[in-house]
Amino acid sequence: MVAVALLALLPTILTSVTYPTLTFDLSRFLNEKTSALVTNRTATLNFEIARGHAGSYNIRARGTLLDWPFAAQANIRPVFRFLGMDVSGEAEAWLSNTPWSLRAEFDASSSGEWRADIDVPETKISENDPVLAPILSRWPMPAISNLVFGGSFGLKASGGRTNGCLVAKWNALGQIRGLAASCEAKGIPVEVANLRLSFGASGIANHVDVRPMFPRADSIRLGACTLTNAFASIRATEAAYLVTEAGAGCCGGELKLYSFFLDPKRLNAGVTLFVDGVDAGEALHLLKGFKGEASGKLYGKIPLHLKNGDTIRLRNAYLHSSPGDTGNLKVFDPEPVVENLALGGVPEATRANVAKALANLTYTVLKIGLQPEGDGGLALTLKLSGSATHRDVTVPVSFEVTFHGDIEQLINTGLKTALKTRK
Repeated sequence: MVAVALLALLPTILTSVTYPTLTFDLSRFLNEKTSALVTNRTATLNFEIARGHAGSYNIRARGTLLDWPFAAQANIRPVFRFLGMDVSGEAEAWLSNTPWSLRAEFDASSSGEWRADIDVPETKISENDPVLAPILSRWPMPAISNLVFGGSFGLKASGGRTNGCLVAKWNALGQIRGLAASCEAKGIPVEVANLRLSFGASGIANHVDVRPMFPRADSIRLGACTLTNAFASIRATEAAYLVTEAGAGCCGGELKLYSFFLDPKRLNAGVTLFVDGVDAGEALHLLKGFKGEASGKLYGKIPLHLKNGDTIRLRNAYLHSSPGDTGNLKVFDPEPVVENLALGGVPEATRANVAKALANLTYTVLKIGLQPEGDGGLALTLKLSGSATHRDVTVPVSFEVTFHGDIEQLINTGLKTALKTRK
């Protein structure tokens, strides 16, 4: 009889009580880096319950979640049974004065079964977003300045537990669409156009599986180097990410790489970049100090090693023209090349002849190579064979020169600087 009386009075009790403010400490869910991005590490909740239609209840709530105030409302429909109760309902929550919101549907029973579906509608994002802006202002990015971006973000998630499974299962799928971004990385301009990416994960108990990711971008500009139609195929393993394939258009040709592991904690990776049919003129313009024009195509490979996320090392790289093909090379200002030859000890007379030959050279062989040296540095070797025309006189030309010194300054594509910003 007491239970029946309490059950009868429950609607009146639930809607008449003034509920206290609830406070939750969220610091244990935040690591050191995440904690530094917010000033408040708690959540507070005030709520009230009112009777709805057909035995349902309406709940309205307000509070704070970390640094942001929020509001929420829900409609809950309980069904009382002889030995328990089932509950179903819908809820909606939003961060006040922001575009961010979520919707949820759920049901649960006293037997322990439950289900929930959550939807974060596609939301426009930018550097001025009221949620993202304060986070970015506290994010340690000393190498990045003038960050501007815009795009959209959406997320769907679901989870639940059935009587046939003792633990909960869940999955989540998010997407970023139409992201355009620009910034300066150590003074070098970086731009990304129309990046789109789907990402997600699923889990059961403490086990998590990350979905494969296939990012795409119309273009990526790193300093003087522009990559077009960039793509990658990325899969997560237990300790690293496996990039099964990635590529992009560059200088009228293609760059591709295959099967390398990236350690997300140490950011160490070794990979070989395959170069296929890049335009010789566009490629040579990536060399610091080159002023001129060239025709023809280049092929080859560039082994790269990323160390600790901030150092790119090149080993035994080479680019070459295809056998049987010819091209033309005209260097308008040979002085930077001649200066590098002088540093390498090339005699003055030889330097003068090289300068004349570079003014109008038809080549049958063009090779550019990078080899490690004993002191840990790199040497850049340039080999040219063909014929040069000067004042209506054409003479055969064949020479090979090696550049020493700071090769990373000579090859100024901005790649290393861009990677340094990930620290």
